[in-house]
Amino acid sequence: MSLFALLQGAADVVRQTPLLNLGQVFTLLFVVMGPPLKTPAVYYARMQAFDAATRRTLAWKTFILATVAVLIGGFLGVALQHNWQISLQAMLIAGGLIFLLVSLRTVLEQYAGAEAPHTVPEGTVPPKPHVPSAFELAVPMIVTPYGLAGLILLLSSSHSTERTVGILVMLLIVMLLHLLAMLFAGPIMRGIGPLPFKLFGTVIGSLTVALSIQMLILGLAGPLPAP
Repeated sequence: MSLFALLQGAADVVRQTPLLNLGQVFTLLFVVMGPPLKTPAVYYARMQAFDAATRRTLAWKTFILATVAVLIGGFLGVALQHNWQISLQAMLIAGGLIFLLVSLRTVLEQYAGAEAPHTVPEGTVPPKPHVPSAFELAVPMIVTPYGLAGLILLLSSSHSTERTVGILVMLLIVMLLHLLAMLFAGPIMRGIGPLPFKLFGTVIGSLTVALSIQMLILGLAGPLPAP
């Protein structure tokens, strides 16, 4: 099933029987939370100057912080959505707009000129690299605004405890994939190299632009009729 069809299922929130099965929920969360296939390149670029113990410790801290933040953000978003009486169609439009802006920036970055490398004057000691915090790595590498919007839509459309638990299990699997991507970022990047990840970024960037537009279309189309 295409990503457009997956999103169509997520938008059909007025139906008691959701169109998205748990496998499709996983696919949707995989795309909007990161995705994990981009994490090795990003994490390796930020952390290659540090020793293995620091990289491993920060990977765990980032995983825990990102997981807690996503869970709190998801349930808090659902509560505020109901309290403020924000329709799911409005959430689709807002998420699609943010997704579109971020996706366009990702696609257009590859056409920007490369920055000149920073050189240290001869005879000076290069500064010690700053160890990024877990928050700096978790946001927006894992926790994205459109990812939270997607999770809120899925949780809002859940009509049973079993369905909600299933969504949370799929979310946890995606977060665990991020953890593995960070823990093994070095071997992955040294063994595979950056080219496949750049190619993946280009492909997924183009698709997410179209996906964000589809979110806007579905949001503007209004609620679907109940069966």
